[in-house]
Amino acid sequence: METNTEIKYLANDYTPAFPVHPGSILGEELKARGINQKKFADAVGLQATHLSALIHGKRNFTPPVASKIASGLNEIPAEIWMKLQKRYNIDIQRKSAHTSKLVFGYNQMNNDIQPACLAEPQSPFGGKLQLTLTIRKSDKALLESLAARMGWDVKL
Repeated sequence: METNTEIKYLANDYTPAFPVHPGSILGEELKARGINQKKFADAVGLQATHLSALIHGKRNFTPPVASKIASGLNEIPAEIWMKLQKRYNIDIQRKSAHTSKLVFGYNQMNNDIQPACLAEPQSPFGGKLQLTLTIRKSDKALLESLAARMGWDVKL
């Protein structure tokens, strides 16, 4: 049985200039594995046009679609695709609302730290928020890849 590991990393809490749709990550994953999109779509029970629309960001991941994708890429569970979709939706919403300095998770932090201090790049924290995650070891590479694309500083 695979054990969990605790990973600490610093995540830049600003909305990325170009939010990354999870479909582009899927497209890169298929390309890196040398998997033909049409054959993959057939194997997981999706229409090739639906898979293409996902990869090009024209369709969103839903639980049934994420489950089908996960069945073909069994190292990446459906929950990861849904979390990526949720994060993409949040980034799009934040970008459209011009609230890129929104700080999440403040209520779990020490009350001595002022919220404005956390959000401002000139603060002692440099506009960064430290988070601790527990993930499966098999998801470590995916986290590193996503962190690189999102511009996050990762300390493992």
